[in-house]
Amino acid sequence: MVGNASMTNFEKISKIIKSNGGYVTGRDVSEANIPTATLSQYIKKYNLIKQCPGFYSTEDWMADDYFIFQYQYPKLIYSFYGAAYLHRLGDFIPTSLEATAPKNYRPFPLPRDGVILHTDTRDTTYNLGISEVETSFGNKVKVYDIEKTVCDFIRNREKLDSESFVKCVTWYSKRKDKNVNRLIQYARIMKIEDKVNSLMEVLLNEN
Repeated sequence: MVGNASMTNFEKISKIIKSNGGYVTGRDVSEANIPTATLSQYIKKYNLIKQCPGFYSTEDWMADDYFIFQYQYPKLIYSFYGAAYLHRLGDFIPTSLEATAPKNYRPFPLPRDGVILHTDTRDTTYNLGISEVETSFGNKVKVYDIEKTVCDFIRNREKLDSESFVKCVTWYSKRKDKNVNRLIQYARIMKIEDKVNSLMEVLLNEN
């Protein structure tokens, strides 16, 4: 009886892995009402790889750092260079994972190699423009949309690399899916409406 139940749960885990494209998480198992002990047995039997606590993959699964990192810290939203990279607002490839956390959320000690973490103390702007995109591996992650990303670049222009800043706003101005009305709405909330208006006026007239 125990053996049959265990096999049934093994089959459920196999189905989850297939549905996910090669991985299973502790959350998946909990939602399927599968005992964690069964998952441990499955991991051992099929040599799953531990990508991070609670996240296991088959040996041929292509590790996706953006996806794994956000699984560990779901309140972190990819922002700045991380968001620009995910949205293809430039041709640069970040050397660190860059994200924004809400106030009073510090899930790990800083500094941390390979991570740039910002904290937004205002709920209004932390929650502004959160969207989902697919990484280069096809997994969905939370990221600020292109309008919020451009606003972040403009608001923090003095702190950013000038070449990357120009690429970000220029590539945005050429995007067919841009929403200038939304951009201005965000800028108003972020109190940078004048800066955004003057810059966009120049860029859009050039196009």
